[in-house]
Amino acid sequence: MFGSPRYTLVCLAVLFALSSDTSAQPPQQPVTVIVARVVQREISAGQTFVGAVVPPRRSVIGSAVDGRVSAVYVDAGDAVGPPQPDDNGTERGQPIAQLLTDTISIEIASAQAEMLLRKHELAEMEAGSRPEEIAEAKARLGAAQALREFTKARFDRTKALFENSNTASLDELEQALSASIAAEQNQVAAKATADLAIAGPRKEAIEQARARLEVATENVSHLESQKAKYTLRAPFEGYVVKKHTEVGAWVSRGDPVAEVIELDPIEIDVAVPEAYIAHVRIGAATQIHVDAVPDHAFTGTVARIIPDADLRSRSFPVKVRLSNPKTEDGHILKPGMLARVTLAVGPPVQALLVPKDSLVLGGPQPSLMVVTVNPETKQESVRPVPVRLGVTDGSLIQVIGELAPSDRVVVIGNERVRPGQPIAAVSAEPMPDVR
Repeated sequence: MFGSPRYTLVCLAVLFALSSDTSAQPPQQPVTVIVARVVQREISAGQTFVGAVVPPRRSVIGSAVDGRVSAVYVDAGDAVGPPQPDDNGTERGQPIAQLLTDTISIEIASAQAEMLLRKHELAEMEAGSRPEEIAEAKARLGAAQALREFTKARFDRTKALFENSNTASLDELEQALSASIAAEQNQVAAKATADLAIAGPRKEAIEQARARLEVATENVSHLESQKAKYTLRAPFEGYVVKKHTEVGAWVSRGDPVAEVIELDPIEIDVAVPEAYIAHVRIGAATQIHVDAVPDHAFTGTVARIIPDADLRSRSFPVKVRLSNPKTEDGHILKPGMLARVTLAVGPPVQALLVPKDSLVLGGPQPSLMVVTVNPETKQESVRPVPVRLGVTDGSLIQVIGELAPSDRVVVIGNERVRPGQPIAAVSAEPMPDVR
């Protein structure tokens, strides 16, 4: 382990061997690094609590309609992408499963034909009468007027003959009168028809046609909305953890099809005893250690404090949220993992603080590259110092290890320097202190 006497002896032996064979190995050139001094000041004492990694969102995707499963696109463990906009700009999640849509597709086709019919009816009414129709109506009106004048003149002649010379009979007079009246009424009807053709459809009739079109359009939209329910989609980006159906199965409305969880960001459920809960603040930074991932140090923030204590343990649930790094094999943190969360809940204590960028992770324990000076040559080099992490304070973090307030640690370049390697230290004072 870094910092042990045996490790130090091994490093010194290697350095001595390399320095003694100058012909085989040229002397190392100092590496320029940025350093900052360890700060000692009073901070709130940290307390570590045991928690569990949990997904912030979990959704059991159920069927909204009855139907037979025609396709299942995912399996347990598969990742599902985030919702994407469709052709209409509506955000839709990745398809999980598909139900048969033959029947509803036929209904949609029928409704679309009805909508097209109503659309053409409205267009016909809004366009009004065609010029040919108006010309025909005017021609019929002219014929009716001519017939009206002819029958009226014949009635006048018949009436004069009947009254003056008795050469026309009463029956002929009545026939002429009847023909004249019929021609007059025919003229009135022809005029009304011509007026209607010129004026076009009534406003009320157009509004009725428009309403019929709206009903047909809404019917199509309703059926298309129903058809969309036959495609079951993931509500958010995450992973499928359970699959409840297979191709060919019949699902009823409300039956579960798959279960999806969100993994980034991830949350940790921590039970904080009532003696400490008053000191927990929303937004406070926390240091997290996960036993299953010992080579990673995580930093999160207090997202929520649930104001409902467990009556048996007298502890309050606290939600800590953090980003979940992703590798080729998926996200590092997985629900159910044991986590240890350090919260600032105690009285003020003196602590050593370093910038978070100075931590060297990836080993069995976090470490710092501490600057050392050869008393004879005044050459600066570095030595690794394993540390335990405490509470965070802005851009700084508490460390516990073989350190002193006067020590300097490498902030930039700490990942590429090796123990005992000569360095040219450039001070980063004043050290960043963002609270």
